[in-house]
Amino acid sequence: MSVGRACRRVPAWLGLLAVACSAQAAALRPASDDEIVETLPTLGTYVSEQRALRRQLSAQPRDAKAALALSRSLLERARHDGDARLAGQALGALRAWEADPAPPAEIRLQRATLRQYLHDFEGAAAELQALLAATPRQPQALLTLATVYRVQGRYADSDAACARLADAGQPLYAQACQAENQALRGENEAARRRLDALLAAPPGNPGWRAWIHTTLGELETRAGRPDAALAQFRAALQAQPDDAYARIALVDALIDTRAWAEAERLLGNDDSEAGLLRRAVVARALGSADAARLQGTVAARYAQAGLRPEAVAVHARERARFALDVEAAPTRALALARLNLKSQREAIDFVVMQRAATAAGDAAAQTEVVALARQIGLRDARLEPASAGNAQ
Repeated sequence: MSVGRACRRVPAWLGLLAVACSAQAAALRPASDDEIVETLPTLGTYVSEQRALRRQLSAQPRDAKAALALSRSLLERARHDGDARLAGQALGALRAWEADPAPPAEIRLQRATLRQYLHDFEGAAAELQALLAATPRQPQALLTLATVYRVQGRYADSDAACARLADAGQPLYAQACQAENQALRGENEAARRRLDALLAAPPGNPGWRAWIHTTLGELETRAGRPDAALAQFRAALQAQPDDAYARIALVDALIDTRAWAEAERLLGNDDSEAGLLRRAVVARALGSADAARLQGTVAARYAQAGLRPEAVAVHARERARFALDVEAAPTRALALARLNLKSQREAIDFVVMQRAATAAGDAAAQTEVVALARQIGLRDARLEPASAGNAQ
């Protein structure tokens, strides 16, 4: 029952390229449910920071440093809350460069990241291609472009962007990028060998190791090897205890294996979009006293974020999961999952639609989703259980 994190690994990838990551290598094992394992900026902090940056931009509209700081702050909050309106505001912070035929590279890259978040994948690709036309050896742009193509199910195009990373002076990232695509095609043994070798290669910092272990965990999930997947996700979190992506990936793997109590402990009081959804799923499965409250909280967030019609598509996967696993509304879940697959084609997007189709008793939709996965070259044991042994 895992839910993917569409494109959310991109910021981590870029951070690894930009700076060396550092984190304690101890495993994240809270002593109690009350222990604070991570402190996020409060809403007041965000608002105060953004107000100051808006004043600065009002005085100097083409202050790129202030515009980028405001845009990034708004996007960070959008990711936490799952509110696409904030991402729209983040784009607005860059409006001074809308008509500029050659904006600064960082402005283009931020616009691409925002369009990606808003599921405007074609727009994101166009921004990145324009940036790369001016500066071909731009690792961050290449890595983001490879991810955008991968999310669209365009594996050959993603391969090409991955390969260009080597020419941009990032051969190890090129190999890791290519290994992800190999695994999506079901070339699991070759991808495992490649990723295992990368674990022993520099940069051997915690962020690098967490990324590779998480990639291996996702490979094992698609290969139908839940125990191996759990081991990899645990290793990722041990390598970098504050890696939110790895933590949610481990939670998803625990939910997949119905290890509800451990998933609940790991989630704690996470009030991010991803955390709240999973807390609601786990609470319903456990019959917890706060299940109804969590369901209402998630529903209210979706209602608020959905005030803009286009925002429904941005969160269609998460809404489908919520409808299926919390509200027990498989027909609505199927409609949302199908809408999501029109633009976003990660492995989990297919799995969510298949689960919804099965729950709704829609055999035609089950056939449809498997056929589309085959069409783009995706291999996933969860879609074709009979072939799980071959996928390994």
